[in-house]
Amino acid sequence: MVKPTLKELIEAAENEVNVEDWYRQKMLLEKFKGMSKSTLDGFCKEMLDIQDFAEGIIKPGHSTTFIHYPTFLWFLRWKEANKYLVKKIPPEEVLKKCG
Repeated sequence: MVKPTLKELIEAAENEVNVEDWYRQKMLLEKFKGMSKSTLDGFCKEMLDIQDFAEGIIKPGHSTTFIHYPTFLWFLRWKEANKYLVKKIPPEEVLKKCG
């Protein structure tokens, strides 16, 4: 079996992932006007603790975090749907309802 070259790996990754969907925290705070950095930090920590949302956070360094925008929106909709519920709705159920 022939191993792919670095160029082939990069091209495959770019074809699979839309890099425009990934934001640094500062850029996400600009989209969500009024959200504080501490609130976003808390959301990121919560996303990392939930398997369905953990793939939406990439932390390649101690001060670098990338957030997948569609997954973040899904997370916010999940939080909203579970706001006052004792028995939480699973993330995949919220995703089905959202479309």
